[in-house]
Amino acid sequence: MAQAVVRQERRGTVAVLVIDAPPVNALGHGLRRALWQAVETADADPGVSAIVIGARGRTFPAGADITEFDRPPEPPFLPDLCDRIEACGKPVVAALHGTALGGGLEVALAAHGRVALAATRIGLPEVTLGVLPGAGGTQRLPRLIGAEQALRLMLSGAPVGAAEALALGILDAVVEDGLEAAALTLAADLAARPLRRTRDRQEGMRDGIAYHRAIAAARERVAGHRLPGPARIIDCVEAAQLLPFEQGLAFEAAAFADLVATEEAAGLRHAFFAERRAARFPEAAEGPEPEVKRLGILGALAAELALPALRAGLSLVVVEPNRPRLVAALERIASAQEQAVAEGQLTPEGRDAEWARLTPALGAAALADCDIVLVADPALLAEAAEATPTGVPLALLGKRSGHRAGRAADMLGFRPAGARLIEILPGAETSGAAIRAGLVLARRLGLQPLRAGAPGGIAVRVTGQGNLAARHMLAQGDPAEVITAALHHYGLSALAPVPPPPVLPQIAPAEAARIGLRVMAAMANEGARLVGQGVALRPSDVDYAAVASRAFPRWLGGPMHWADRRGLLILRRDLALWAEEAPALWTPAPLLLELAAKGGHFADLDG
Repeated sequence: MAQAVVRQERRGTVAVLVIDAPPVNALGHGLRRALWQAVETADADPGVSAIVIGARGRTFPAGADITEFDRPPEPPFLPDLCDRIEACGKPVVAALHGTALGGGLEVALAAHGRVALAATRIGLPEVTLGVLPGAGGTQRLPRLIGAEQALRLMLSGAPVGAAEALALGILDAVVEDGLEAAALTLAADLAARPLRRTRDRQEGMRDGIAYHRAIAAARERVAGHRLPGPARIIDCVEAAQLLPFEQGLAFEAAAFADLVATEEAAGLRHAFFAERRAARFPEAAEGPEPEVKRLGILGALAAELALPALRAGLSLVVVEPNRPRLVAALERIASAQEQAVAEGQLTPEGRDAEWARLTPALGAAALADCDIVLVADPALLAEAAEATPTGVPLALLGKRSGHRAGRAADMLGFRPAGARLIEILPGAETSGAAIRAGLVLARRLGLQPLRAGAPGGIAVRVTGQGNLAARHMLAQGDPAEVITAALHHYGLSALAPVPPPPVLPQIAPAEAARIGLRVMAAMANEGARLVGQGVALRPSDVDYAAVASRAFPRWLGGPMHWADRRGLLILRRDLALWAEEAPALWTPAPLLLELAAKGGHFADLDG
């Protein structure tokens, strides 16, 4: 990340503090320190009547620097920065654009006024990382909008648009453009009135009975929740009503410290970074991002990708040499569009616009102007190669990249691996440009890309081993309902060998551990094989695949993260013991043995 910079610019008597720390202005230590110094300087300047905090780039601070959660924090801490902003003797206005999430929104809540562009999204997504807003968010937000709506934002973690935030009372103004001018106007207005800090506001607490009822209703909704974060968020919002502000902040800080150290929060953080890491393809690290506007599909078997392509605004050419199959594919597309219209997901005008971008054809020559071509059958690769110029990527669905003389650089595999996951399989000669085009297409289709080596199938293989382990225990005499209950306890219900009964039995923790550990060990062991064989690039990619396919709970991070927390020496011992009864399932993978022998971890290979 570039060095954090906060520039001070003057607009008359207003100091405009401009945050510029690309790519997302994350509130890491350097930016916190720079912003603190800028606020101190502006607050002490007798020529300054008000302060505006804004940002350059694509967003207001999008949140805290999550990498710091696993390191000793360095001052100034984010809660202290928010307190310093709120304590200014001059009004502070936050000018929001892009996404103001988590710590970014908490900075804005500490300001005395807030204005945003209409396209801005704001939210407190900390619950998705197993923690809670720890810089005053649980104390300031309820003071503005009450317990019910504050809990809705914090417990769901979902962002809301600027218009809704204005209606709720979080924002003071929303503008289509002219953000700085609107912030300056609000700053001048606030400077002419007595200063009112968020900590002293009570709009959301005027109806104490309604506030209390919202707390009680939220507690009922999260009763039995597997993660501790939601209940602690509710406790903090209740503390905002019951405790003086400073004590409420201390209560929030203690709850945050407890949560950030939990196994669940560590797993959620690992899953977050695994997803980010999976998007990095070494072969595509350098070079411009290609434009993908016109997609070709060769073979009606790939027509299921037509709808997301059209919905994403792509022009689409569907080629199928067999006329009846082409007609049938077009009928399926039309039927799905009509259903979307009937359900209100698509307007008739939108349907017509999509249809206008669709070109059906019987011959591959229609693919000549496409930016990338998906090929449904290896037998059709020759036609695709002949019809398209060199440099147009040819993505073979469900297979490893094919090879044709002179076109090896254009070939890659494009393997659907679940509802939202797509494996991209480069060949030995696949160009970085072709891989980048595959990544762009995947994202435009709303799919999460994952690099895989031949033959791919990371999630399927890892899930399959977990399922085989469960079936092995079933065959050895463990009751199906006990296996299912144990897997449910660990969030592995998708691996149950039989459908769950209406009511799961209560089983002892030791019994749940006996079953759950064997299943997770089989998955981690298979993951180690895949990394050792080069099918998975890194252990965290195995975790990403398992979590994205919903075979493994996000709060456990993934099978490889679980294995590291279990300890590879202990896991090696367990596997060696269990391998005596089922060698195919539990014989330790060579990579696991290698790492365990030198006291290593799978995370060591995630760089």
